[in-house]
Amino acid sequence: MTRRWVFRLVAAGVIAVAGWWILDEGEPDPRPDTELLERERRPDYFVQQLVLDVTDESGVATYRLRSPRMTHFMDDDLWLLETPWLTLFTETGEPWHLRAERGRAWDNVTQAHLEGEVTLRRAAGPDNLEANVDTSEVYARPAEHYAETDRFAVYYREGARVSGIGAEAYLDRDLFRLRSDVKGIYVPAQND
Repeated sequence: MTRRWVFRLVAAGVIAVAGWWILDEGEPDPRPDTELLERERRPDYFVQQLVLDVTDESGVATYRLRSPRMTHFMDDDLWLLETPWLTLFTETGEPWHLRAERGRAWDNVTQAHLEGEVTLRRAAGPDNLEANVDTSEVYARPAEHYAETDRFAVYYREGARVSGIGAEAYLDRDLFRLRSDVKGIYVPAQND
């Protein structure tokens, strides 16, 4: 009688484990498929020595984006850029040059986030003064010639220096607005 009892107990245990295993196979795993997530976040292509020229509807150059290496991610159409250099062409005057340590662009490169130390430069020309801006973490809309930051920014040129926290730049209008804690120094030119 004892052997029969042990046999029944073992048989019931085997049936219970087999049933659990069979039923468990049919239910989905609630955890995300990490292989699928990794596959979705993998780049679909990269470009060495990227040069992207963008024009308006009439074919006039609007801006140029350069990067030694661009990596594209298809799932969110994100471009990762190494040391991006963005040149914004204006109707008059010299072009603006924005450089950063790294950057991201999306929405068909109509929006960008320039990361790390960022510089904006414009050489002096017959229609404009020299301009220099040093800041970090800039959000830009290149086609609109617009850039902004919430970080400390310094605008300077010969004889003038203005700094503050947060800035907006409308580069096609030569308008640079500091948002808060603004301090400035202006040294008038000496007339001989």
